[in-house]
Amino acid sequence: MTSSEFFRAARDRDGLDQEGLDKEARAPASALGRWLALPPLAAAPPADLSLAALAGLGFFALLLPSLPSLMADPDMLWHIRTGRDMLASGHVPTVDSYSWTMTGQPWIAKEWLSQVLYALAFALGGWTGAALLATAAASLAYAIVFATVERRAGALFALAATLALALAGNYHLVARPHVLAWPVTAAFAALLLDAAEQGRAPRWPAALLVALWADLHGSFLFGFILLPCFAWEALARTTAPRWPLALRWLAFALACGLAALVHPYGWGVITAARDVLELGPAMSLISEWRPQNFAGFGHFEFILLLGLGAALLSGLRLPAPRVALLLALLHSMLAHVRQETLGLMLIALLLGAPVAALGGVVRLPREKIVPLAVAVAALLAIMAGMAAMRGPVTLPEEIAPTAALDAARAAGVTGHVLNDDQFGGFLIDRGVPTYVDGRAELYGPMHYDLAMALVGRKPDKLAALLADPAIGWTFLPSVMPANATLASLPGWRLVYRDEIATIYARR
Repeated sequence: MTSSEFFRAARDRDGLDQEGLDKEARAPASALGRWLALPPLAAAPPADLSLAALAGLGFFALLLPSLPSLMADPDMLWHIRTGRDMLASGHVPTVDSYSWTMTGQPWIAKEWLSQVLYALAFALGGWTGAALLATAAASLAYAIVFATVERRAGALFALAATLALALAGNYHLVARPHVLAWPVTAAFAALLLDAAEQGRAPRWPAALLVALWADLHGSFLFGFILLPCFAWEALARTTAPRWPLALRWLAFALACGLAALVHPYGWGVITAARDVLELGPAMSLISEWRPQNFAGFGHFEFILLLGLGAALLSGLRLPAPRVALLLALLHSMLAHVRQETLGLMLIALLLGAPVAALGGVVRLPREKIVPLAVAVAALLAIMAGMAAMRGPVTLPEEIAPTAALDAARAAGVTGHVLNDDQFGGFLIDRGVPTYVDGRAELYGPMHYDLAMALVGRKPDKLAALLADPAIGWTFLPSVMPANATLASLPGWRLVYRDEIATIYARR
C-alpha cells in the first residue's frame, strides 16, 4: 500500500469524508455508533527507523549545549547519592538515613533503577555523565514519538509535533528519574495505540514495559489511565466479537498490574506513589506540582493556543475514546506543571491518524536520507564541540553553595542543621544530616510548616525551632526572611553570608 492509499483508506474508513458524514446523518443510530462502533483503521506503514534515528540524534545534538542546565535541580543530588549507596551496599533502603529528623523512619527509594543508572553515569563521567544520560533518554523519547507519528501523519507533522514536545520538555529536562521514564512511556503508549487502531489486544510482552517503568519512576500510574481509553477504542473498532476482546484487554491490564509489582518494594511502590499525591498543602510548595499560571504568556499557553487554532482551522476530528483521553491529559497538564511533557507526548501520538485523515501528508523521499544524515552529523559535531569547549559540567552554586559549607566547617559549628530543602540535596551529598530535603512524602506536614516559618508566616513555629537545643546552626538561602530574625537574636552569630547562602550558629 502506498502512502497516498494509506491516508485515503484512513480517511474513508474513519467516516471523515463528506459522503460518510452524510450517511451518518441519515442513519438513525449514528450518534450512538460514533461512541460504540468505529471502522478499523488501515495498518500504518512500518516505522522509518533511519529517519527516527536521525531525528533523535538531531534533538540530542541540539540539547548538548544546555547540559549545565540539567544540573539545576537540587533533588538530583540526593537521587545520585541514593544510587551510589545502593551500589556500595548491594541493597535498597527501607528506612531514612539522610536526615536527623526522620532517621530510622520508613522510607523507600521507589525510583531505585533511575537512581542506580544516574549513579553509574556519575561514576563514569561525573556530573557530565549524569547530564548526558538524561539528554540521551529525552532524545530517545523524542525519536520514538517522531517514529510513531511519522508512520501515520508523515514527517512534516511528526517533526512539528515533536518540536512542540521538545519545547515543553526543555523546561522539565533535568537529571532526575522522570526523564529516564520518558522513552518507556512513549514506547508503551505507541504499542497500545497500534492495538487500538487495529481493533485487537496488545501483545503480552508490552506488559514488561510497565515493570521497567515502575522501577524508573512513579509516573507508571499513567499507564493505567491509558489502558481503558485504548481498550475502548479497540472494542469500538474491532470486527470480531467484543466480549472475548474485552477479556483479553482485562487480562492484559491485570498483567500490567502484576508487572508493576515486580519491584524491590512490591506493593510499596503503589503506596509510595499514592503518598506523593496526598501531600496536601505541602504540594503547593513544590513548583512542579503547582497548576499552570497564565498571568504571563509562556511556552505552554503558546503550544495550547497554537494546537487549538490548528485543530479548529483544519476541521480535525477525534473519535470519542481519544477525546476522553485528551481531556484527561489536558486536565493533568493544567493541574500540575510537571505533567506538561508527559501529556504532550501522549497527545502527539493520539493525533497521528486523525491528522493523516485530513490529507496533505508529507513524507520524506528516500533519496533525501543521506543528505539529511550528513547535516545531522555536522550539527552533532558542531554542538559537541561547543559543549566540549565549556569543559566538564559542574554544579551551580545556587544548589551547591560549597563556600558556605566550607566556612561552616572551618568555624567549627556543632549540633544539627536547620536547612531549607533547596540545600537538602547538597547536604545529603556532602554527608550532612538534613532537617528536610526534597523527599516531601517523607516529611509530610512538617515540610509545609517549616516553609511557612522560614518565610515569616508562622513566627511562633520559627521561634520554637530556634529554641530547640538540638539545632546548632542554620543553612538557609540568603533571601529567606528567617535570616533577619536570626540577625536580631542575641543567641545567634553570623558565620557566613553571600548572595546565595547565609549561615548562623548558636553562640
